[in-house]
Amino acid sequence: MNDQQSTKGVAMRPQTTDGVAMRPPTYRSVDPCGYDMPDGMPHLSKGRKQCTAITAAVVLVIALGIACIVDSYHKINEGYVGIYFRHGAIQERVSEPGVHLMRPFIDDYVEVKIRPETHRMDPVRAITKDGIENTFKEINVITTVMKDKLIFMAKKFGRDFKKSLVYDRVKEDLRIFCANHTIDEVYNTMFLDIVAHVKENVGSSISRLG
Repeated sequence: MNDQQSTKGVAMRPQTTDGVAMRPPTYRSVDPCGYDMPDGMPHLSKGRKQCTAITAAVVLVIALGIACIVDSYHKINEGYVGIYFRHGAIQERVSEPGVHLMRPFIDDYVEVKIRPETHRMDPVRAITKDGIENTFKEINVITTVMKDKLIFMAKKFGRDFKKSLVYDRVKEDLRIFCANHTIDEVYNTMFLDIVAHVKENVGSSISRLG
């Protein structure tokens, strides 16, 4: 009992080896960014916060650059040309087939077919001069777009300019032809003249409107 009490009253001295006092080892933590952190400092030091902020900024810049490239890269297929819109307004630029770049997040593009295209129209109902209704089915219209007139037509009639300039005109002229002729003339005596009549009037309308 006395020995135990005497032990409590004696201060523990550092261990010695060959007369040299041995102290317990100390450790210093190193921040991942290369900063030597003294003992007792919080894990998230000022240097580490700066490193994290720089890393986040670099990642953001890289991600933004990739997004810009992906949004600006586009391909125009053979037989088409590209027209461009900026904030909804058509631009004067027309691109040939191939790979192109445009302003990311600002410009948009549309492919327009310039090679001859066959379009099958919906059935057209018309009433002849003598009041008989008939329906024209499987009307095929072949169109070709001139590249030098493309921007003008797109500005004046919109992206779907073929509908306004060609398909609607075909319907209108076909109905006018039927309204001025009898059913016998439409299906017998003048049947072969319908195509030439409609084609001539549609061409005149395009020249007048365009």
